[in-house]
Amino acid sequence: MTDLETGSHFTYCLLIATCYLLTLSGCNDSFQPLQENDTFFFSIQGYLDATADTQWVRLGTIRHTIDEPPNPEGIRVTLKDLESGKTVVMNDSVFTTRNVLNYWTTMEIKHEQTYEITAQHADGNTSRVTMTTPAELPSFYIVPLGGLSGVRILINDSVEKIADLQSVWYVILNPGTDNQRRIYTFPFRNTLTLTRGFGGNYTAFVNWERELEQIEQNVGVGTTISVVYRQIFVAAGGPEWDENISSITDLEYFLAGNASNVENGLGFVVGVSTNWFRQNTCYGPDGSNSAPCESEERYWYKE
Repeated sequence: MTDLETGSHFTYCLLIATCYLLTLSGCNDSFQPLQENDTFFFSIQGYLDATADTQWVRLGTIRHTIDEPPNPEGIRVTLKDLESGKTVVMNDSVFTTRNVLNYWTTMEIKHEQTYEITAQHADGNTSRVTMTTPAELPSFYIVPLGGLSGVRILINDSVEKIADLQSVWYVILNPGTDNQRRIYTFPFRNTLTLTRGFGGNYTAFVNWERELEQIEQNVGVGTTISVVYRQIFVAAGGPEWDENISSITDLEYFLAGNASNVENGLGFVVGVSTNWFRQNTCYGPDGSNSAPCESEERYWYKE
């Protein structure tokens, strides 16, 4: 079980991004991130989400020390739509970790569109990365398991690359006293199989009893649990998506073979399309037959 216990991919990634450059030094003896080099200038990690209203990327510099965040002075990060030529300067966020700056923009990101992110220092050193967003996610079905505790997920096989699939639980610990909000996530993208049902779908099963047992084991004896809501999170990946990446929240961990799609830099950036669905069976107007589920907003974030 993966227990992020956080309501935001962004917040979680900030906590783990600190170790990113340190980890790189162990993956390839020929590269030492703390040494002078004229090949790698910036590390860029993250994704562009065609369904989100705000985009975030994380930026690091290859320098002598990683004990403090890079100085944003002299660094310019831009996002460009390669079809229209529209370019915006991304905003430097006040949220930093020891070695990462975070940049954001509200520029509209479209499906099946190619974008370029460029990080440039005042001295001229530049890193850039190009990525393409996938098509909009097709119909999504949630059907009953036939008396078992849980549901069956069906995703149309027109999706070329499924980047993420999670069962997400929103719970309150010790309701009426502590009222602690918690979010528990259970990834099951690696359990997807292809079926001919519904005209051709990827399918996976969600077992509520098993997931609840894992939550109970995590919180320990004596803690009361109130389940507030359950959702399914799904993400499609663009052509740059690598099937060896376990989740869009784990892009910082994807270091196999020092894999990177950043020119003159390090890191990985991809285009995605995401959706959230209520974790209940979806029926048509008459309530007798399964129907495509309607997407919704994420239920809530950790306070």
